[in-house]
Amino acid sequence: MSKLAVYNSKGKEIGALTVDKEIMDGRVNSRLLYYAKNYYRAALHRGTHKTKKRDEVRGGGKKPWRQKGTGRARSGSIRNPIWRGGGIVFGPNPRSYTHAMPVKAKRLATAEAVKSKIQSDSIVVFDGISLEKPRTKDMASIIKSMKLGKKCLMVTERIGPNVILASRNISGFLVKNRKDVNALDVLRHDKLAIAKDSLQKMLEGPK
Repeated sequence: MSKLAVYNSKGKEIGALTVDKEIMDGRVNSRLLYYAKNYYRAALHRGTHKTKKRDEVRGGGKKPWRQKGTGRARSGSIRNPIWRGGGIVFGPNPRSYTHAMPVKAKRLATAEAVKSKIQSDSIVVFDGISLEKPRTKDMASIIKSMKLGKKCLMVTERIGPNVILASRNISGFLVKNRKDVNALDVLRHDKLAIAKDSLQKMLEGPK
């Protein structure tokens, strides 16, 4: 068994959290994390790309010239794809990039992402956080005292409204409820600040 230090909002160590040695020294499932990153990024892909086909471009109602006798190649419409301004052949059309991923695999991927943060010493475990007023200055002071860096994800069981309002204007800083966090959220941030009760639940993985 190994231990992680637990800090308060002022950055002072107030205790320790016992963590299974396998989590500290075990192998991270990088293949699952790769699959999870592709899954969540595909879901973020809007897929709104669109080009106009032959029947959607402007003009082309009249045959440009008669079929024979001009010495030129026959042509039936200026909307022909080989003409400048004509339609696009096999161009992109709006579509969804999402694909399936089992729920248990998503939960396990999140646990593995947290595990990777623990092993890389990029995690800060805290006891709790609250603000009397929704002031960005106060939230920035907490971030500085806890040494969370410029790009950090903070995870708690329940976020107070003042914390949400105070943190939404801080670049690179994101606060989320534990139930709303996925593997991509954890991996795309340099540091993970997590409440100790949330950490235990996230490491449990799928049930």
